[in-house]
Order: sequence, then C-alpha cells, then structure tokens
Amino acid sequence: MNNENLKDVYEKQNKKKVSRLSKNIGKAFIIVALGFGGGAAGSYFMNNQGTTVVTQTTTTKATGTSKDASSISSKMTQSVVAITTENISRDNFWYGSQVSSGAGSGVIMSSDGYIITCAHVVSGASTIKVTTSDNKTYDATLVGIYSDNDIAVIKINATNLKPATFANSDKLVQGQSTYAVGNPEGTFSDSITSGIVSALNRKITVQLDNDDSSSSSDYGRFGQLYSSSKTISIFVIQTDAAVSPGNSGGGLFNGNGDLIGIVNAKSSDTNSEGLGFAIPSNTALKIAKELINKSR
Repeated sequence: MNNENLKDVYEKQNKKKVSRLSKNIGKAFIIVALGFGGGAAGSYFMNNQGTTVVTQTTTTKATGTSKDASSISSKMTQSVVAITTENISRDNFWYGSQVSSGAGSGVIMSSDGYIITCAHVVSGASTIKVTTSDNKTYDATLVGIYSDNDIAVIKINATNLKPATFANSDKLVQGQSTYAVGNPEGTFSDSITSGIVSALNRKITVQLDNDDSSSSSDYGRFGQLYSSSKTISIFVIQTDAAVSPGNSGGGLFNGNGDLIGIVNAKSSDTNSEGLGFAIPSNTALKIAKELINKSR
C-alpha cells in the first residue's frame, strides 16, 4: 500500500463527519515531544519484522462506565512506554558531528513488541530506546513512519508485554472522562492526568521540524544546520487533560482504561489552559497496521 492509500484511510475515516462537525481552530499548536524530534520526509522508512501483530480491541462503546482512575491506573500505565532518542547529525566543516537527544512516549500495540507513537517523536533518530512500566529498557527499531498523520511504529525484542485495549473512537461522546498517560518532560514516566473529551473532530495544523539526516537539510552561514519543516493538518480529539512536552505518542484513555487516542499536540498559546489534542485511536490503529504490513 502506498502513501496515497494511507491518505485514503485517513480521509475516509473522517469524511462523513468533517462537513458536520469539524472546525479549524485559528491558533498555533505545538507537538509535545522533547528535543530534536521532527517530522519525517513524507515517506516510509521500513525495516523487516515479519511477525504477526495481534491487537486487543473492544466492541463496546467508547463511553462505557467510568471508573475511578485508581482502579484502572495499572491497566493504562503498563501499556504506555517512555521513549528516548538520539540524533547524530552529519558532519560539517565547522562543528563536526553533533548529537542531540529527545524524549516522548508510546503505546504498546501487541505483546510481542510493536509500539505505536508519533512520527515526530522518532523521526530522524539514530538510536531509539524504550523503557516499559517495569523499568526494563530495550533498543527499538523503526518499522515505519507516516508523517502526514504524525504516526509511527517501532519494535522492541520483547514478549509478554501488556498491550492497550483499543476502543472504537467513532463512538466517543463529548464530555466523557479521559486520562492522558505518558512521559512528561522526559522524566516523569507513568504520569496520569485527567480531563474530559472537550470536542471531537477538531482540525488543527502543526509544523514539524525535519531533522532527518536523510532529508534535504542544508548548511548555511557559519556551518549551522538549517532544517526544513513540514506543516500538516489533522483531525483530532480535543481534551482538557494536561499534556506536556514528552507526552507525545502516549495514550489518551477513556473511563474504562481503553485507548481512544494518541496524544500529539497542545496549544502554543501560553495564556491557554487545557487545550490538548490526540489522534483518534481508529485512525492511528489503521495506519499503524498498514505500516507494519508494508514492512514485511
């Protein structure tokens, strides 16, 4: 399946709702990863993995009966990982190779090590490390990236992981409970914040800096690396659950502890509070499965 096919997946996912529900918010938004993480060059980057992916899904409505967070915290946190990255930039005359680091989050898709995250968390990374909720750290490989919707899949060599249960995000209802789980500031892994679904099918535009060493970046005056950037528009869930740099790629869960979205952005307005955004789980899961299939 090519990039156009993946665009079709995303567009069809939202086609029926866009004219009726979507609103384009005239504000700036920032991705919520730490460090160098930038957008991919608009194409796939694949490694062969060759294992079967089994994800857990629930056929119940995404609303369900809300539970106290203490009763579902372990279900959520054990399916979310902390991600750290390093990017070694190419040599240049003035400074030589430069190493920059980044941090974000991810959500376990399958017990055998497939993890979904945001493209901007891992794009351009020379090394990717994943730390699970039991404090085990693994080297990760990049399976695929689809930057047009800010989704990526990585893989670790592990078994018996606890994957998230994916809810049907088409059944979300404005006002229902949400919990954001991730690695804010790259330091506070397994953090949980609470809120509600503030709005559905918001259309936001974010700019992804492109630090991928394989891109068309160029060196300017005094040897500084000028990175290109990419602007994307995506349909997202709006939530007032607090999200911070480092939360990108982490999970947005409903009151049952089932995954409803992948956290990816927040408002850049310092006067705005409670404006976080997540890619709907249905959209993220479809794209992630296509990336995995493409890698085989």
